[in-house]
Amino acid sequence: MTQLSTRPLATAAPGPTGRLRALLTMSGDPMDYFTGLRDQYGPVVRVPLGMRDMFLVSDPEAVHEVLVTSHRHFTKATMGAGRGTWEAPLSVIFGNSLITSDGEFHRKQRRLIQPMFHHERIAGYGRAFAELSDDIQAGWKDGDRLDLSVEMTELTLAVVARTIFDVSLDSDVAQTVRTAIPRDEGPMRWDSLPFARYLAKLPLPGNKRFFAGRDRLDAIVYRLMAERRQGDGQGADLLSMLLAARDADTGEPMDDRQVRDEAISMLMVGHETTANALTWSYHLLGNHPEARERMHEEIDEVLGDRLPTIADLPRLTWTDAVFSEAMRLYPPIMGMARRSLEDFELHGYRIPKDSFVGIVPWVLHRDSQWWPQPERFAPQRWLKDPRPADAADELTGHAVAPGRPRLAYLPFGGGPRQCIGTAFARMEGVMALATLGRDWEFEPVPGFTVDHLARITVRPRHGLPVTARRR
Repeated sequence: MTQLSTRPLATAAPGPTGRLRALLTMSGDPMDYFTGLRDQYGPVVRVPLGMRDMFLVSDPEAVHEVLVTSHRHFTKATMGAGRGTWEAPLSVIFGNSLITSDGEFHRKQRRLIQPMFHHERIAGYGRAFAELSDDIQAGWKDGDRLDLSVEMTELTLAVVARTIFDVSLDSDVAQTVRTAIPRDEGPMRWDSLPFARYLAKLPLPGNKRFFAGRDRLDAIVYRLMAERRQGDGQGADLLSMLLAARDADTGEPMDDRQVRDEAISMLMVGHETTANALTWSYHLLGNHPEARERMHEEIDEVLGDRLPTIADLPRLTWTDAVFSEAMRLYPPIMGMARRSLEDFELHGYRIPKDSFVGIVPWVLHRDSQWWPQPERFAPQRWLKDPRPADAADELTGHAVAPGRPRLAYLPFGGGPRQCIGTAFARMEGVMALATLGRDWEFEPVPGFTVDHLARITVRPRHGLPVTARRR
């Protein structure tokens, strides 16, 4: 039984010893480390990190308890900020946005922003998804050596530049986003570690570059806000909608700082996570030519030589399944962290107040209890109406079978804090695969080993070099 507890509980969660050893091991390859802990100790593991313990939770029922049923007993504020105060990870760049805020403020902001991500409104971006995907491949030539990690990052940057700010990829806005925030140094590097706030204050070159870049990005956003206010206020981009949004109870708009926080969060998160999901999709397709050929056959049948539209999505079932399976094997985000506000009993184990709960999608997505043959790339898991020839494969339809725990799969989180842009990202990903798949396939570079790097997001450590072949 999982419940809020007001009494001491005798059962302590199992786990390794040695705080420094755990911290050093986790900083090397956290995904393999966490998977090994789950295999060795079970679905709830106590991991000694810093001054407090983290509890790695990898049972879907327990995850549901933390993210859904008892979510108000946990907070996102897991980073010590000095003098007994706490902040959410990444607030150094995202401020007090949907990604980082908590409690009633978060619920208010979500109600305010949710209409911007309704399916009907997102559908209006479908043409942009297809056109920008088509534009990005215009300069490719048959036989070109490409780094798809770079190309997909450019594509998703073009999408967020258009949909959030209504600017082009060659604008100063896009250039600032490309260069302003270094991903692998400064506070972005430290933010998931104990003492992160103290490390961020050191006068290190990486920290200085980060804060200078953040200032440049802020200047761009505030400039665009001023330009929108000088217009007619009827823009369809998300920044215009943030400025126009009004609280349903008070009629008050968001202040400038809050608009900045939400816009930067949409920009940064929507940019990198979808780029990584597309990159991993092509990595997997490159190593599974039969799945790649089936995707191309579907694209040819549905699209012919035209660009996809939103109306085509229900027929692009295999393409959608490829994208879903890629996010199972390589989830867009490294993990989710919560801090317990009270002593809590979870899956029969005591979680003391102010302990951290870590939920790592990679670990859940590769658990053989929920995913037979978990290391196998099998898009057929996601087929609701498979072809007769698929029936012989035991994995066909497994991911969408009735009765499966919903949170055995959570590439975008779960519960009331699930990513508000989930539908946007999924639509963008499938539209991009379909658009590029009309004309191109990508061959892996012989001898190149693709390895993952887990630092907030999960991306290829050294990119994804491929040879582009015109179909």
